[in-house]
Amino acid sequence: MPTRRETIWFIALALPLSWAVGALWLHDEHRTILIRLLMCVPAFVAIGCAWAFRREPPRAVGFAFTGWKPWLLAMAYPFLMSGFCLLLAFGWRALGHSGFIIFQPELLTVHLSKTMTLHGFAALGFFAAIWLVFLLPWLLAAGAYRWQWPDKVKAALPAKLAWLHHAFRVLLFVPTFLTHGIFPGELGEEMGWRGYLVRRWVDRPLVAAAITMPVWASFHLPIIFSTTQRGHPVLNAVFLLSIAVAAVPFAAVYRWGRSVWPCAVLHFSWNIWNPVLLGDVYTGHAGLFGGQTRIFNGEALFGLIFNGLVALWLFRKWRRESETRDAH
Repeated sequence: MPTRRETIWFIALALPLSWAVGALWLHDEHRTILIRLLMCVPAFVAIGCAWAFRREPPRAVGFAFTGWKPWLLAMAYPFLMSGFCLLLAFGWRALGHSGFIIFQPELLTVHLSKTMTLHGFAALGFFAAIWLVFLLPWLLAAGAYRWQWPDKVKAALPAKLAWLHHAFRVLLFVPTFLTHGIFPGELGEEMGWRGYLVRRWVDRPLVAAAITMPVWASFHLPIIFSTTQRGHPVLNAVFLLSIAVAAVPFAAVYRWGRSVWPCAVLHFSWNIWNPVLLGDVYTGHAGLFGGQTRIFNGEALFGLIFNGLVALWLFRKWRRESETRDAH
């Protein structure tokens, strides 16, 4: 089947199914497990399409560890983005808008139990610990594929039991399910959007970006009808645009690492540190910095500017690469 048709099938299945789960969540926004399920829909569709169209197993998305540099960039990117947003925000405050951004560590809280709550920098340390601990299961799985453990298990088994290597592959992800939950949302999204969609167009990055930008933004449509976001059309539009342009650096990370893990690491790191530092545009919960969160957040205007600049640089880079390749 032509790649274009595969792409159409994937999008035509992934988006409506995601929206259906999103609609269920909107009926009761306290059922956060539905958000995690929604985030895994792209993975389910990708696995089905990859097998139906090309007989590809799930590991075709790239489960092997391909080097530290993509991982480190993925871990650092949310901090670079947050630093840029804070620089703009405090610059605007210096012009006389004192309430635009406020340092409010006392409002950053983590409720560990009914009687134990962490505040301020203790909460920040907790988030840092969770962030690093939750990355370890992915590093384990990536290392196992890098060192070809599943293939070695298959080779060591008698021919009649060789199928058990599939069970071993599943076992490698048990630590992920124990930490991230039965629906590991960030990994689920990345298996679909980058591990399937970008991978199909990985040698044509401009096309990959042009496809994933509107698709990833459309995937987030249920969010703008949530209690926190509905009724703010301009802010909703900026939010969706920020998601669209963020698809470009995500595509670049996949193209660089040729593995789904750096993308999942970036996504998970983003989902930890953007709300912790700059506030949560999904729930309205306070971050380390408060004020006009819906402007300086990484998924708002300032984040749109940062990711837009990165996207423009990548577009120019990819265009030059394409022109050089065509010249030869």
